[in-house]
Amino acid sequence: MCAAAVIFVAAPAGSQAATPNPFYGAVATYIPGPTELGRLAAAGGGTLRVQLDWKFIERRRGAPRNFYPTDVLFAFAAKANVTILPDLFLVPRWMSRNRNKLPLRGAANREEWRSLLTDYARRYGSNGTFWTEHPEFPKHPITTWEIWNEPNLGTSVGGKPSPRNYVRLLQLSSEGLKAGDPQAKVLTGGFFPYKTLRNTVKFTKYLKAMYRVPGASASFDVLGIHPFAVKPSGALHWVRTARHIMDRNGDGAKPIVVSAFGWFTGGQGIRFTRLRTNPRQQAAKLTKTFQLLSQNAGSLGIQSALWFTYYDNARRGPDSFLDRGGLFTLRGRPKPAWRAFAAVAGGAP
Repeated sequence: MCAAAVIFVAAPAGSQAATPNPFYGAVATYIPGPTELGRLAAAGGGTLRVQLDWKFIERRRGAPRNFYPTDVLFAFAAKANVTILPDLFLVPRWMSRNRNKLPLRGAANREEWRSLLTDYARRYGSNGTFWTEHPEFPKHPITTWEIWNEPNLGTSVGGKPSPRNYVRLLQLSSEGLKAGDPQAKVLTGGFFPYKTLRNTVKFTKYLKAMYRVPGASASFDVLGIHPFAVKPSGALHWVRTARHIMDRNGDGAKPIVVSAFGWFTGGQGIRFTRLRTNPRQQAAKLTKTFQLLSQNAGSLGIQSALWFTYYDNARRGPDSFLDRGGLFTLRGRPKPAWRAFAAVAGGAP
């Protein structure tokens, strides 16, 4: 930990030309460094969604948990004044060969998940031990935690999506997080609007089914949605739809996080080809969508909106459209969308 502190202090956080606004942000497909966090902050982006992979924390069942990777991430983010939105997704292979499987099968797996989340919240939450152990960093507690990713998609849950099972996971997660930090808030995994793949349940059907599960409303504090759409107005439509369902189920006061939206400038395998666009059109759609979401934030209770993704990514295998939604190219060059993002967020590219 002492060595980690030296690394944290020595690493530059990047210059900041604007006060980061947590309403505006992006999604990272890998763990960012201080330069990337500082650049986002300078552009006005105040939130970065990052998936935290359990396998790096607990290599073997029962082994001491190693929080060094997350210590580094949260320290860099605190120095840059960027709020990390942790997406808790996937299980280690010692728990399941299918890492997308929800950690609900068996009391031991459920307790491991609950215990992990308690440790996270106790370390990085409102009165987290990390902040008291390291006063050299600005205190930037993590109080909102996203549970899983697109749980209405079969590929995300390792089988047929079950609203009942997902509510069980939310309840278990809430217990774990709030045991470590009573101020912790549970964010649902962002729901994908369409039924496009096998074992996928349309968002509206899934959310209505969730609300029919006893205790569903009490299991989460914030609702996440991924309103991918052909036009910016379509993204707003899906947020309105979510708010309507929430209102009808007594959750009108709960905020909504648009935890991913965007358009893609390349890649293969895209089902809705109209989600693919050229770089200039991508920038225009980014601008319009952020404007619509910010203008309706008050009436719809939108807490933040995150662009998918910060950088194009180079995954193994065929070139995927999911890796081509970034504000920067694979070579790190800014797309027109990067300047558009800084313009709407009030910073400098």
